[in-house]
Formats: sequence, C-alpha cells, structure tokens
Amino acid sequence: MTLKYNDELLELDGKHLRLARFVSRTTPAPIFNFYVAVIIVLSSPIGLGPILSQVDALLICTALMVVAPIVPIVYSAWKGHVDLDVSVRDHRTRFFLFSLACYATAYMIYGWFQCDVFRVLAAAYFVVTTVVMIATFWTKVSVHAAGVGGPSTALIYMYGLVTMPVVIIWIAVVWSRAVLRQHTLYQGMLGVSIGVIVTLTTYILLYPS
Repeated sequence: MTLKYNDELLELDGKHLRLARFVSRTTPAPIFNFYVAVIIVLSSPIGLGPILSQVDALLICTALMVVAPIVPIVYSAWKGHVDLDVSVRDHRTRFFLFSLACYATAYMIYGWFQCDVFRVLAAAYFVVTTVVMIATFWTKVSVHAAGVGGPSTALIYMYGLVTMPVVIIWIAVVWSRAVLRQHTLYQGMLGVSIGVIVTLTTYILLYPS
C-alpha cells in the first residue's frame, strides 16, 4: 500500500519544504473545488434556483465534483499502482476521463434542477479538465495549478475585484509544486493559464447575465 505523495518518495532537502507541502496538501483541485462550492452555496449572486436547498447543492457538488474524481486515484495508490500525485504523465489519462464523466453528470443534474450557478461551474471544470488532459500529451501540466486557477476565476467573474487576492494562491501553488519537484515553473504557469482562460471563456458564454 503506497498512499504517498510523490514528493515523499524523493530525497528532498531545503528549508521551504514544510511550507511547500502545506500549500500543496491544502490546494489539490478537488479540495479547492470544495472551498469554492461552500462560498457559492452561502452567497451565490444568482441564487441556487427554485428547487435545491443549500445543503442539496453542496452535497451534489461534494459527491460528484470533490469526492468521486479522487476515488480511482486513491484506490490505485492503495493498490500500489500510482502515487497520490499520479506523477507519471502516461498514467493520468484514465483518471482525467473518469473526472470528465463526474463533471458531465454534475452538469446534467444541476441543469435538471435549474441550478445555473453550479451548472456553469461544472461545465467549466469539464472543459478545463479536457484541455489539461490534451495538453498533458505534450507536457506534464500542473493539475494543482489548473485546479486553483479555474475555480478562483469563476469567483472573480461572479464576485468581482473583491476576490482578486486569490491570485496569491496561484503564485503559492506554482511555487510549491516547483519546490516539491513535481512540476517546472512553466508547467505550473501553464496550468494556471489554462484554468483562467478556459473558465473565463466558459463563464462569458454560459453564465446567466
């Protein structure tokens, strides 16, 4: 049984390791999705639609957009096939495909329940994941970075400049992944850029005006 992050398997040394690990462990894409979901549930600018309660909306998001996408990764790590970072680029595609199925299901469910704020969020996750998956054939794009860049761009689009401090998180995540030798700075910045550009485009096209 592995259940370890790849940086724990490397012989790393440096005074910033503890901070880098803290940043990395608290900002993986599914966990960051949950942070954003809580904010939206509590203060959605357009409400949650006529059917779902706050609890309902959060439970659906937690099940399909937070927990479900990481289940295959945790199981594969438990079996010793991958580490928790899925650090081998060629192993990532099947996990991306499963996540896409989860996000597509969330999109349909939120659409059925007329919950536009989460429907558009699920659409953004789907498209960002698709672009990251395609880009991963050429370079090991940072999923951590895309996972903070995308959802936080959704917050900026919905709530305005008050949420701009999230940019600090982008910088911290890119830095931490480079310090832990999981990505180059280029791969981290590419991940953030994909998350930001794709999410912004999705919201311009789909978010109710």
